[in-house]
Amino acid sequence: MEKNMNKDIVNAIIDRIPPNIKPVVYLMDNLDINKDSAYRRLKGNIPFTFSELAKLSANLDFSLDKIIKNEGKAAGKNEEVRFNLSASEDFIVERLDVYYHLKKTYLKDIQEYYSTVLLNRYHIFFMLKYDTLFKFYYYCWIYQMSDLPILFSFSELKIPERVTIMRKKLMSIVFEYNHSDLIFDPNFFLNLIRDIKYYYKRGLISADELALFKDELYDLIALLEPIFRTGKNEAGSNTDSYLSSISIDTNIVQMNYKDTITSMIWYNPIYPAFEYDAYENIIYKKWLESLKKFSVLITRSNYGHTANFIKKQQELLHNLENYCDKYEMDSPLIEF
Repeated sequence: MEKNMNKDIVNAIIDRIPPNIKPVVYLMDNLDINKDSAYRRLKGNIPFTFSELAKLSANLDFSLDKIIKNEGKAAGKNEEVRFNLSASEDFIVERLDVYYHLKKTYLKDIQEYYSTVLLNRYHIFFMLKYDTLFKFYYYCWIYQMSDLPILFSFSELKIPERVTIMRKKLMSIVFEYNHSDLIFDPNFFLNLIRDIKYYYKRGLISADELALFKDELYDLIALLEPIFRTGKNEAGSNTDSYLSSISIDTNIVQMNYKDTITSMIWYNPIYPAFEYDAYENIIYKKWLESLKKFSVLITRSNYGHTANFIKKQQELLHNLENYCDKYEMDSPLIEF
């Protein structure tokens, strides 16, 4: 059933692509994926994401609902297969590859590319530079989505070479843009600390590994400080940073390129929802801009707020081993 439904979806896509355009080329251009990813989708090796199917069904005018209903129980089986696939090496590589090629598309004319990034916790893009933090990002997803033993420890996870290669590719371009606004949740750092502490308390992260986390997180704080102070990141891109006085629900990355807007809503760390619809993105854009009303611009200004924010993060790290509930009661961490 799974194979039949996937075949019906692929056939519906191919049948509606103009005859003068190769299906692989059409998918590459419209989904911002590379040739290998397009081939794997057409062959059924990797399923289309929901957002990809939504975009294709709208552009090519075919009914996805009709295909799913025709398969009946196959739809339920499809969800099971997709769930198992989501913990695979192929899935992780494909996700990183999607972000890489989407970013490359927007970098074709860097002067026309800017972004707004809403951050309620450390994002994958911040973790790419650090071995332990990236491994933790990968570990959390695999542990949650796979049927692993309950006591599967952080040290047992080995990062596949293909994942490492894609990580390095993405890292090489991730902070390149003309201008970006970063809006930080007041408990931005705390949310990651809670995640680390959960696995540490369960004995899945060792004391030595915890020390590695602390070293990398201290380095990450040191990386943020000059961005706040100068308005430039390591790639030399212009960056304005804001500290929100209200809580932020989720990470959102909105990329603007000329008249095109794409939003990624990160309800989970690996698999964001993509929004391509122009009207919906305008609403998101207006909402993101409205958050600045409740935020303090700290780029090249407000050194008092900046110093307080950095100090709070350092205190959290200094007391990481003895982390206690009192930090969870401090909301917000920044006193305005």
